[in-house]
Amino acid sequence: MTNTKTKSLGPGKRILVLGGALLLVAAVVGGVMYGPELYGLLQLGKQLDQISQEDTRVGGPWPRASDACVSCHGQGGNARAQTYPRLAGQPEAYLKKQLTAFASGERSNPTMESLAASMSEHELEGLAAHFSKMTPLPNTTFQADPARVARGEALVKANNCAACHGQKLEGKDLYPRLAGQGYAYLRDQLTHFKSGARRDATGSMQAVVGTLSQQDMDDLAQYIASR
Repeated sequence: MTNTKTKSLGPGKRILVLGGALLLVAAVVGGVMYGPELYGLLQLGKQLDQISQEDTRVGGPWPRASDACVSCHGQGGNARAQTYPRLAGQPEAYLKKQLTAFASGERSNPTMESLAASMSEHELEGLAAHFSKMTPLPNTTFQADPARVARGEALVKANNCAACHGQKLEGKDLYPRLAGQGYAYLRDQLTHFKSGARRDATGSMQAVVGTLSQQDMDDLAQYIASR
């Protein structure tokens, strides 16, 4: 009498068992050979997820209104062109005030007026909060003239710019960060304050630039842009 428990496996089952064994061997060999690389990829994936989550926490969910600012103001608000203001690290209150001024037409700029006017109050506040959290980077695309920088530094001290803008011209409250701003932008804004094209509600800027020559304003811009 034949015992069914001792019957040998049929051809089909033998193939399945052999295939499973080969897969197990391949998995073990692959783990030995590529384990470190696979582990590294898993860790990289986790790091990218963390970066993405932090980016969303700081900048808000996609799509973002701040994306429209990159072409002029640079990645993270650090414009490389000297003609555009650098927004990174500007005081939130100052940014909100300027955006509101553009939206109302109090401050004039064709691009900024139309952009700010198209945004809600919530979006304006979000933009101000976003750029205030960005880290300001050195203005490495500007090549300063040492002699003009020295004259500009003397003018900054003589006019006590630190009283409003901070000891390192880092900005505070409603007063902007000046350090590292674009040279051409700084020069143009000083010229606008002098001509009355741009106004400061406190009258401080008009009083300061009223006594300055164009050369003085150029020297000031040289010094501040190099900070």
